[in-house]
Amino acid sequence: MIIAKEILEVLEVKAVSRNELAVTFNNDIEKIISLNSLIQNPPPMFMKLQDEQQFKKVTVNMVGGISWDCGADLSADYLFSK
Repeated sequence: MIIAKEILEVLEVKAVSRNELAVTFNNDIEKIISLNSLIQNPPPMFMKLQDEQQFKKVTVNMVGGISWDCGADLSADYLFSK
């Protein structure tokens, strides 16, 4: 018998501070996730997120992760592991 693994998805996301997100997953778990290390030493795609107003523009994307207008995105699995 094959047992399917439920796909982890983000249902809601909101910036709660300069580098932290409140994330609700489809498994009913809610987390406050610090992205401080990613924002402080960002790869090129994340540079614009050092601006707090840009960081606050986070949204849930079509594949169940999160993304920003600048093109930066993170998967639900990555966020859940934090």
